[in-house]
Amino acid sequence: MNVLDRIKSLLNGFKQGGETMEEADLNKVESAVSPTMKSVTNVWWNVFQNSLPMEKTHKNFRPLPIAYTSTAYLAQLVTAEIKFEVADEQLNGFVQKNLVPNLDRITQLTLVGGYTVIKPYIVSSGEIFFDVGTSRDFRPIALDENGHITEGIFFERIRYKGKVYERREHHIFADGVHTVRNSAYLYGTRHRVELTEVPRWAVLLPEGRIPSDIPMIATFRTPYANNIDLDSELPVSLFANSVGTLHEIDSAHSEYLAEFRKMSAKVFGDNGIFDKNGKITDDYFVNVDGDGQRTMEQQIMTYAPAIREEAHRAQINTELRLYEVQIGVSSGTFTFDSSKGLVTATQVLSEDKTTYNTVCQIQRQLRPVLEALNKITVTLARFYGIECEDGECAIEFGDSVFEDTGTEFNRRFQMVQAGMLKAEEFIAWYFGVPLDKAREMLPPMTEAFGGEQ
Repeated sequence: MNVLDRIKSLLNGFKQGGETMEEADLNKVESAVSPTMKSVTNVWWNVFQNSLPMEKTHKNFRPLPIAYTSTAYLAQLVTAEIKFEVADEQLNGFVQKNLVPNLDRITQLTLVGGYTVIKPYIVSSGEIFFDVGTSRDFRPIALDENGHITEGIFFERIRYKGKVYERREHHIFADGVHTVRNSAYLYGTRHRVELTEVPRWAVLLPEGRIPSDIPMIATFRTPYANNIDLDSELPVSLFANSVGTLHEIDSAHSEYLAEFRKMSAKVFGDNGIFDKNGKITDDYFVNVDGDGQRTMEQQIMTYAPAIREEAHRAQINTELRLYEVQIGVSSGTFTFDSSKGLVTATQVLSEDKTTYNTVCQIQRQLRPVLEALNKITVTLARFYGIECEDGECAIEFGDSVFEDTGTEFNRRFQMVQAGMLKAEEFIAWYFGVPLDKAREMLPPMTEAFGGEQ
């Protein structure tokens, strides 16, 4: 029996009672998202798209991509050296191919919307992929004591034959069983359609059930307390309390650009010095009304004021310092440079404890997510009849992005000389190789490390 037939037969076995069960109208299902949280969540995603819900202070309002840059920066620090491996070789291949390369993007989306949910799914070839829902396209309904989602709905929209359809994938975990119910509607209506009407959804079953010790979706949350809706169990965005500051940064940047337009050199000339049609072919010249009787020197006036670039740039950087405090990164992480625009720190040293602590907080939230995905992936594979090894996963984050390499080199070298660190461990750290390889790299004589011939 091939993988596709095995999937179909197993799913049919867990479809018992699915067609006759009366399903609740999902439009009436109570959500864990309060009206307040729904409103601010929309604001966060708009901010991420450089569309702040505030009055534009200039005709040519030019925002800086601070929300995008800051979330991407922290996501890169969190996942730059991440190592996540599961025990089974085949499943680990799927994880390395279809999950690990996307952890940077998943982390950034989490920081923007407050949370993401991740679920593995299997295709007819037997390969496992990982789907991600954000606070834009996933509705949480119930959460456990640790804030992990135990019930929620994924939304997927697709255009087919001139109509937009919406699929709702309802996940429910209770009493050791994870239930998934699929339903489809014409988008924007309560008119329900069969899954088979959309070819992409034709292979999906209305209901499936998987025995499991944990929910088959993993919840990745930001580490920030919710001070917007104190009754909500949901977390908040990285920049939830910085929308006003982001607006001030955008206003200052727009004023900075306007300064160059307003204060650029010009020549005001009496209309008598232009041709009889009053045409001006150069942006530097401005035609003004005059009697045309004055001397040439009186008819022309130059205008070349000093541009206050430094003052405007200082204002932008002042607001950036405030934003850094609000999101928990070290002072000077983001800088506005007149020649390069917005730039970020090129190196995060170990002394920058603020950024380091924030990154560690996010990594502490990510670790249990990866541990849960290890269990979920094994459970899913076995449910579909794939034999696989069960065991603990390996998770390492690494911290070399926070190290001053020169200082750390000298410190470890002195430890080797003092006999506190083995030479092969020093080589393994410096070259990033396993200990066995480091031993092979050792020269016959180790006098440089304080050893004996």
